[in-house]
Amino acid sequence: MKWIDTQQEFDAWIATVASARTLAIDTEADSLHSYFDKVCLVQMSIPGHDDVLIDPLAGIDLAPLGPILANPSITKIFHGGDYDLRILNRDFGFEVNNLIDTMICAQLLGYEAFGLGALLLRHFKIEVNKAHQRADWAKRPLTRELREYAATDTRHLIELAAILRSELESLGRWEWAVEEFERLGTIRYSPAEPDEEGWRKVKGSGRLDRRGMAVLAQLHAWRDVQARKADRPAFKVLGTEAILSISTRRPKTEEELRQTPGMAAWQSRKYAPEILPMIERALALPESELPERKAAKSWQRDRELEKMIDKLKDIRDRIAADLKIDSSLLAPRHVLTAIATQRPTTPAELESVPNLRRWQRSLLGEAILLAASPPR
Repeated sequence: MKWIDTQQEFDAWIATVASARTLAIDTEADSLHSYFDKVCLVQMSIPGHDDVLIDPLAGIDLAPLGPILANPSITKIFHGGDYDLRILNRDFGFEVNNLIDTMICAQLLGYEAFGLGALLLRHFKIEVNKAHQRADWAKRPLTRELREYAATDTRHLIELAAILRSELESLGRWEWAVEEFERLGTIRYSPAEPDEEGWRKVKGSGRLDRRGMAVLAQLHAWRDVQARKADRPAFKVLGTEAILSISTRRPKTEEELRQTPGMAAWQSRKYAPEILPMIERALALPESELPERKAAKSWQRDRELEKMIDKLKDIRDRIAADLKIDSSLLAPRHVLTAIATQRPTTPAELESVPNLRRWQRSLLGEAILLAASPPR
């Protein structure tokens, strides 16, 4: 294992990688420890060389890696690469051509456990220490143990990809995987749109009354502002248990706030001057300004559409069960909704359904067209 934190070492490594045919790559970010997460480590492995850990926080210009990732003659292997691709594109503008994702391979094979740790145990009898999954990768220096853990993320990927490809080919599913890899390679980072109703995603918010929802909405927005200011994850400012408890109990004093489940004494002292007035404002809102219960989605209100979705779901689930793969991999809910809305009756119309890929059409197409055709 080699640690790279100088430009000279990095440039020498890139010159070596440029002649490789296959490259395993992974990243580590600090999303569990910062509001504005960043790439903190890039792990790379190629045959015949030590695993390499590159430190982007050391001021290295990673631009020379861009042409390597874009080069279609070099196969890049990821595991669960969706997030890696987004942050590599966000932080460095990188785009990746010709990739393989071992997690997608495992899913298409119908593996029940497809995390990297499970695959390493299954195929190589290697047990990964999961205690480091929540490590702060922005800390320096990284311990030897953390470096070894990070290197394991790419060390066996090339051999693993070869094993999984062989299994997929034996089942006639490799082309399914190739199509999924092509889709994955189009992923680019795009900033999330501001979500004024993000508080509704807080687990347990649906059990609150409308007044409690008003408190939660204000707390959620305030917590996000505090997290941005401190560059910390929102849950480290105030946890979910605390904001739900406050929204339910609506404390009126600092002492009542301190006794709220999920609140630490220091949080009560620090935040009471801001939280208590928020609660007062929410309690003073007229009924007409309180949040409404979430309106039913359009497909839930349309009984005919809902009936068609259920029909398609039964078809999908039956075929997925025969293939021994997860049904949402064959066709997720939003794709079933699009099919039920468009009601395709010809192969050409089926091709126009958004996000329905070729391998999925080949498996579902005939049954879908039959189900969508009007009764005679």
